[in-house]
Amino acid sequence: MPDMEGKTIRLMINRKERVIPIDNIIYAEVTDKLCTIIRKEAAPLQLFLTIASLKAMLPSHQFLQISRSCLVSLKYFQNLDDSCVILTNDIHLPYSRRQKPQILTAVQEHLAGLAEKQDAIAWKQDIQDEFRCFDRFPFPFCILENIFDSVDNSQTSVFRYANEAFAALLRRPLHQLIGTAFASAFPLADNRWEEMFTRSAVYGESQDIILPSQKAGRMLRVLCYQPHFGFCGCMLLEPGKQA
Repeated sequence: MPDMEGKTIRLMINRKERVIPIDNIIYAEVTDKLCTIIRKEAAPLQLFLTIASLKAMLPSHQFLQISRSCLVSLKYFQNLDDSCVILTNDIHLPYSRRQKPQILTAVQEHLAGLAEKQDAIAWKQDIQDEFRCFDRFPFPFCILENIFDSVDNSQTSVFRYANEAFAALLRRPLHQLIGTAFASAFPLADNRWEEMFTRSAVYGESQDIILPSQKAGRMLRVLCYQPHFGFCGCMLLEPGKQA
């Protein structure tokens, strides 16, 4: 049972009641009706308990069921690939494909909730400070945030940082880019652009692709990587040019 403050749960293990801090639980998995709870800096716990029963004890905004037998803490989430949720210490846990939309939504809501606890202006300043080293970078560079819409399962890429070289390429004032969607800056770009951003932002793939850009008026070499989960770093070059 959870305590009144929601910081611990009480479990009967080997006929003894144990008080378990919720923040220490990394994930739990059930195999042959035996539930194993993996904790941070503590030995695993084992008891006969269903995932549904454990899930009912834990805060829904912090824990996510990724398959019929596995429950993970979003506090320890690191990344997501085509088949596994990746937690701290490089723990890979397979997820159900049908759960993918719910996983993406839950992760993004969790990250958004963390951001809301900080001052919004401070959060934006953090992004600017982190990538300030690219301000005078001679090649167009930007950071895009991948935003998942659970209603229609669509992905939208929004500019969170761009340098002057990127603004010059688009012939658009830099201050007009930040906070706007990629589709508004590149209205004629085909679906490959958004798909590429999603592959990097969500699945951590590094990419090097030649794509047409009507906005820039030529073909562009696009290099993408994942600086943080849900974000895509993107550099634009003329084909054949080295960064």
